[in-house]
Amino acid sequence: MVAYQVIKDFLTKEEIRSFDHLVKDKTSLFSETSGRGNLGPRYYVIDGDQVSNNLPEISSFEQRIRFMVEQFAGHPVQLLAGSRRSMRIQIYSKRSHGFRWHFDGHSYVAILTLKNTNLGQTQVISSQLSRYLRFLFYPLYPFPHIFSIAPHETIVSEPGSLLLMRGAKLLHRGVTLKLEGERILIVYTYDEAGKKSNRLRDFIARRLNY
Repeated sequence: MVAYQVIKDFLTKEEIRSFDHLVKDKTSLFSETSGRGNLGPRYYVIDGDQVSNNLPEISSFEQRIRFMVEQFAGHPVQLLAGSRRSMRIQIYSKRSHGFRWHFDGHSYVAILTLKNTNLGQTQVISSQLSRYLRFLFYPLYPFPHIFSIAPHETIVSEPGSLLLMRGAKLLHRGVTLKLEGERILIVYTYDEAGKKSNRLRDFIARRLNY
């Protein structure tokens, strides 16, 4: 089972320019997450409801992404039931911006990179090691940096690349290494087709994220 896949040059240069222009035209929609209790993510975000209502080009592009996710997963998938988190646009532009070590509450994630001038990274612990670390993850939840000592791979995505990942099975995080520049991502999240929403999971995600 492939845990993640990077597809370079998934977007053409024209598509990158087009999406970048659309995002910059909607800067007023971005809000900054608070990283509640130092546990949640920190970045500027346009949530899925806003994307659907104000950026139909990015919302409709999900159909092309879904095809790639289904090829990767090997079975049909559906967007995450919670519309706010089913798709989003994220900007990491501060040294404090990032996403602590975590397992996703959804089965699959697709991350499109539009820009990465601050050496933003996705760091991933192997699926086998993640399986063992899961038993320690929740007891050590307030101390996520402990997991940084575990061997992990680093993915630095270039503009136009698509990262597909089994986020529920991989312990992973997002980090920003430079003070200058920014990392702009379009994120789509998926579960297996027919999977029902988990109310507890959605409640925790809303409390910690946005």
